[in-house]
Amino acid sequence: MASTVYKGDLSEVTFGKECGIVLAHGGFGGLQFAVDGSDRNKINFSGATSGFFSSGSNLRYPKGMLVGSELRIIGGGSFNLDDHATTGNSYTIVENRGTTLILDRDLKEALGQSSNAGDELVISTLGTPTIDTGMTFHANAVSADESVLTDQFIGLAATVSLPETKVTERRAHIVGVGRDVVIQEPQRFENTGGALETMMNSARWLYYSLGREIIDVPSSVMSGNPTASSFVDIAAGDTYIGYTGTLSNLVAGEYIIIVDGTATPFPKDTPAASSKKWGADGTGIDMEEVERNEIRQVLFIDTTTRRIHLEEPLSFSHTGYTCKRVKYDAASANGSPHFDTAAGTFGTITNRQSRLLFSGATLPTFAIESSIRTHNVGSFNANTTDVLANEAAPGSANDSKQLTRIWKGCKVKDFSLAADADAEVKLSINFDALYCYTDTGRLEDSNKGDRYTAHRMFENTGNSVVNRKKAGIAPNTEKPFFFYNGQISSFGVNIAQVTNFSLSGNNNSEAIYTIRGNTQAENRNTAGDSLEQIPFGGSRNANIMIEKTMEYDLAMTIIASDPLIWHEFRSNRTHDFTEPITLTLTKAGAGNNREEVVIIIDDYLITEAPLPIPEDKGVIKSELKIKPKHVRVISRDAFLHM
Repeated sequence: MASTVYKGDLSEVTFGKECGIVLAHGGFGGLQFAVDGSDRNKINFSGATSGFFSSGSNLRYPKGMLVGSELRIIGGGSFNLDDHATTGNSYTIVENRGTTLILDRDLKEALGQSSNAGDELVISTLGTPTIDTGMTFHANAVSADESVLTDQFIGLAATVSLPETKVTERRAHIVGVGRDVVIQEPQRFENTGGALETMMNSARWLYYSLGREIIDVPSSVMSGNPTASSFVDIAAGDTYIGYTGTLSNLVAGEYIIIVDGTATPFPKDTPAASSKKWGADGTGIDMEEVERNEIRQVLFIDTTTRRIHLEEPLSFSHTGYTCKRVKYDAASANGSPHFDTAAGTFGTITNRQSRLLFSGATLPTFAIESSIRTHNVGSFNANTTDVLANEAAPGSANDSKQLTRIWKGCKVKDFSLAADADAEVKLSINFDALYCYTDTGRLEDSNKGDRYTAHRMFENTGNSVVNRKKAGIAPNTEKPFFFYNGQISSFGVNIAQVTNFSLSGNNNSEAIYTIRGNTQAENRNTAGDSLEQIPFGGSRNANIMIEKTMEYDLAMTIIASDPLIWHEFRSNRTHDFTEPITLTLTKAGAGNNREEVVIIIDDYLITEAPLPIPEDKGVIKSELKIKPKHVRVISRDAFLHM
């Protein structure tokens, strides 16, 4: 008999990037957008046939997935009354369904106003999971095959705490009506308390904890660099690369490398002495600047608007850059990283990628997907080729009663990396979210089913060598780092007597609520159940997530064998980037170029260095407490983009 309760072993958790989109008039095969003829808070799509749209101009986002996302308008043609640059107007999406966007208030443009050349809709990144151009929208849930690109391996998670929704309430007693509560009304929604504790198999979550990634331009790339008459200047935060003329040697699914030698300082106190750039002058720890080399996957190339749409916003501005390309391959062709399993070279990664992670003004946002079910029959969807689907219609005897949720607008609040001498390295993060999307297709009155096709990492997502690489778990890279394969150096010398190492960082991120309305009536089925994927058009949720001050703490336990530690402590001086503390972690293997993470702590102050005499008269251990100002991470791995 199949289980009738939800079980942890039948739960899946994946994650994905967030990336805003720009919808330009004339793009995607001939896109037009217009104010609805009877409601000025509605925008209707027509004419689009490709890319982010289906042949019927349906925007390839699950129904309700864009609720809460900010919409700005570039009015270069017919939408000048709502042009964000001149009016400051911005809107919040309270519903998306196929060819329609519904906004929180009326547009300034006239009823029926249609777009013209120069008009664009800009949907912001925060709370907007990266679009899946392969999904199928359908009016009926039973025929839909909806998804976003929350298709990434979450890591070797020992525990996962989801940011479960909490409702705050307003309760009041009224004079003269007795002792019991008279007024009780729900207030705002909070999606807090998300947490992951992982055995660290990569530095990926350190990217989301710190905020910036710079790659070393790989020596092995695909033949034939992307070319055009010119590539347009890029602003930080852009979600596409513009070009002029005809683009050659690039297709969707490949990764484009922006090669930009412009010097950018990473956070440090000491002015550059030699102006050595990470990338141009090597990838060591004694660098003062970095090149601005970035890499992103290509989602769609629009030859009409001449734009290369990307999977994640770019972190830096770029001018005068060139481009290269790579892609994942089952082996090592096309610049693809590949893990060697031969006995004599086990662990060597051909085309190993090197990247530098450091803090920035903003953090990348992400989305978390979770699906739970009673037994392993898959989600019900009549329009998918998923081998796990079509096994049990909702309400049938074999129905798994799958519940799928996506938390949008997630940011890392704080992180902690801990390493003990006899154990694997553990990386824990805490995060909050803005919105929780729920697949409500099972509640629809007719043709009910799972609208959203949930990702199952090793069954329908990472089910091949190439797909595992794309999902961030290339074969044989899932092993964690162990502390006993590491080395620690400090004050210019290697320290062999470290028994544990703990580094924590706090982004002090905060979710902010603003006054927003939603004039749309709640959509319910005939039984009275809400069909809203995000209730109340997201108006009761926080809609801003900001990172504030960044603070680090470091603790090390050292077996005392030299007075150097005490002398360094009592000198009460700041150790700059010329005297960093470095933790180097290398995975076991027989070959060179194995997976490696180097954590660099500089500009630090030792605040405690006790030397207590133990009761058992054994070795004296010093529990060092250190306050770093800056942290950098060098990762050498099998990722293209983290």
